[in-house]
Amino acid sequence: MKFIASDFDETIYLMDDEITTKENITAIKDFISKGNSFCIISGRNYTDIKVLLNELDIPYTYLICEDGAKIFNSVDQCLDTTYLDKDEIEETIKILDEEEYDYYLDDGYNKTENKDDTVKIVINCKDREEALKIEKNIKSKIDIHIYASRTHVNIIHKTVNKKNALEKLFYLEDLDFNDLNVIGDNDNDYEMLKRFKGGVITNHHKILDELNKKEFDSLHEFIEYVEK
Repeated sequence: MKFIASDFDETIYLMDDEITTKENITAIKDFISKGNSFCIISGRNYTDIKVLLNELDIPYTYLICEDGAKIFNSVDQCLDTTYLDKDEIEETIKILDEEEYDYYLDDGYNKTENKDDTVKIVINCKDREEALKIEKNIKSKIDIHIYASRTHVNIIHKTVNKKNALEKLFYLEDLDFNDLNVIGDNDNDYEMLKRFKGGVITNHHKILDELNKKEFDSLHEFIEYVEK
């Protein structure tokens, strides 16, 4: 059996390229039909990504959301959750309120006001440039795990990343790391790409260059490569 863990946005799902997205989905279905396992691993929360997965009919064996804070199996049973520390949430919120940022707490499914059930703090912004400025500003004020995406700034528990989530999943499900191949395109894929064998999408974040991974124009090309 082979096992692929793939980033979602701009790896499986290309917002501006419907043809490649459809080719990727066909390849995923074929890969799973042969008895292999496919894990989608995304920064999105469960509710958000499930809308697209259902709409596009994208199958999976495992689903990891919130960059690794929530882990699900193929029937959407939650296998593991990593919550933010309540004290850290309250300390961060003070800074966000002082800066008058537009933010919300996320419990892995929806917005929440319950600090005991929060896995991520999300700050809304208009573009990547603004997100990077916000990230830099907050980092100068508090030591937390924070990163900028395209139109959000995300704050998650310091132990949460895609690498740690995959390691946790493989131990929980008694899987073989030798079967695992990973692929992604962005900076939040860095840890898993460094730890495990795999490749990067050709159009990727520059930080991934230092890993010297083989490049692929699309996910379906990567799947073909893994199956050889």
